[in-house]
Amino acid sequence: MKFIVVLLATAAVPLAAQWLNYPEAWTPHTRDGKPNLTAPAPRMNGKPDLSGVWQAERTLEDFTKVLGPDPTKIQVDLNDVTKYTDNLFWDIKPEEQPLRPEAAAILAQRKGLIPPASTCLPAGIPGSLFILTFKVIQAPREIVILHEDGDPARQIYTDGRPLPKDPQPSWMGYSVGK
Repeated sequence: MKFIVVLLATAAVPLAAQWLNYPEAWTPHTRDGKPNLTAPAPRMNGKPDLSGVWQAERTLEDFTKVLGPDPTKIQVDLNDVTKYTDNLFWDIKPEEQPLRPEAAAILAQRKGLIPPASTCLPAGIPGSLFILTFKVIQAPREIVILHEDGDPARQIYTDGRPLPKDPQPSWMGYSVGK
């Protein structure tokens, strides 16, 4: 009996840590209490603060337009993908895609092939940003990206350091930014 109580108590701990639907205090709101998505971006040291949870838009309507009335026959769980997983240029007309002609020719040649990144672990950036939710933590000297898909955190140093001259192999590489 004691084992069951301990097991249930242990299983319940992660559930309390999820904070689903918790209204963030720093989110600007309209007069009726809804989040104001047109408010100016928050700032840190005079620059936009990217901190927060980010998720690409998922719409079944977009998939059905392209893939037919039942896209679940092709992809089991449409909650795990976005239209940009299928095509980064989904919303852009082919003639307006920001590609040089030689890049467009390579893309056309490889259409229908299994993408090389599908056999890579971890997926990394930018691939994982189009699939699941991720969180950005912005601090004065670095930005950290936490992926929901289990990939390692990505650290982008903004403290002025240079890239390593002889970097050691690393899953997520080395990143610096300004």
